[in-house]
Amino acid sequence: MISLFLNTFSNYFNAALVKDNTVIDSIYEDYGMDLSKEALYQVSLLLEKNNLTVDDISEIVCVSGPGSFTGLRIGVTIAKTMAYFKNIKLYSTSSLDVLATSVKGDIIVPMIDARRGYVYAAIYDDDYNAIMKESYIKLDDLLEKVKTYSSNPVFVSKDKFDFEVVPFEPDLNNFFKYNLKKEVDSMTFIPNYLKKTEAEEKLNDTGY
Repeated sequence: MISLFLNTFSNYFNAALVKDNTVIDSIYEDYGMDLSKEALYQVSLLLEKNNLTVDDISEIVCVSGPGSFTGLRIGVTIAKTMAYFKNIKLYSTSSLDVLATSVKGDIIVPMIDARRGYVYAAIYDDDYNAIMKESYIKLDDLLEKVKTYSSNPVFVSKDKFDFEVVPFEPDLNNFFKYNLKKEVDSMTFIPNYLKKTEAEEKLNDTGY
């Protein structure tokens, strides 16, 4: 069975071809503002490089969020379109699951900078069970909560903080080992932003 993994929660594009839960090829590149132009093209190159077509894919595993509003829409749109028109099983997973499984530790805390003193974060045990579900939370509140679980947690992120954080590098073999995905409908699958966009927040503030 061939799985296509898609991750666009940041300006980095991460895609992989996975056979029987083992990565056979992958890409992890920073495309910045060109992500929307490159993502689908890079998927096609990845398939071509491995002598595969979309018809060889049995399932798609797509990161649904949280993360970049624009990036998530790109990945979700590609996954939905391929799954719908080719009748491929579609699965969703969290960006925080992907971050967490890139490291090992007794208590693991994946984080994404959400700005203004907030982060998207969760807390996992050493088997990647979420002991604090994914949340949009003040960083100070998160750090206090983490102290109740461990004095030596492993923080992991793509972003920089003023304390020790392991830089994120995907470990998709470990991710697929723990099967952190759930099947979704290609017609109703949407990004999981965890918070409203700034435009939506401003709209609510005006009362309209």
